[in-house]
Amino acid sequence: MKVVKCAQSDIPNSEKYLLTEGDRQIGYGYIIERETNPIEIFVTKEMRSNGYGKFLFNNLIQIEKERDKKVLLFEVDRENYRFTNIISSLGAHRIESGEKSIRLALPLK
Repeated sequence: MKVVKCAQSDIPNSEKYLLTEGDRQIGYGYIIERETNPIEIFVTKEMRSNGYGKFLFNNLIQIEKERDKKVLLFEVDRENYRFTNIISSLGAHRIESGEKSIRLALPLK
């Protein structure tokens, strides 16, 4: 598996990265210049629950660490348990709970 930066991104003020294995695209992610949800990831449906999302997310976090980011803030829909599990397993803690979403802070060490 490898994560490769794309030459262009389809989201303004962002960088896009592809997650591939051999010649197969498994998913993609973005690092976006904004305060909340600076990293977004997507893994194809048939490839979910195999650790690919965590692998991609870890790679994008590493890029942010190298840029001297200290903490990343996320607002996650309560229904998005996959992403909540990924980010929680990496040390994120809940800072606020709403009716439809949860705010999490992920310290970068």
